[in-house]
Amino acid sequence: MTWQLQFYSERRRALARYEVQAPTPAAAHALGRKAVRAAHPSPAAGRRETLFERARRSGGEDDDGWVLYRIERLPDAVEPTSK
Repeated sequence: MTWQLQFYSERRRALARYEVQAPTPAAAHALGRKAVRAAHPSPAAGRRETLFERARRSGGEDDDGWVLYRIERLPDAVEPTSK
């Protein structure tokens, strides 16, 4: 199955879109996270996190700031049948 994932980073004010092949939404999410991290490496930590920042991260946001914004299954390509 083909999945289209959109990740949003509030810090960077950016939206990243990826299409991945995976059997389940959870597997697609893991592959999408790898793609985001490869394309947008997190900056070096310059200071210690606040309690608020740690709480936000525990709510589903990774330390790199990217959050899964939307995931949808794309229709599989159907080849035309010949007569």
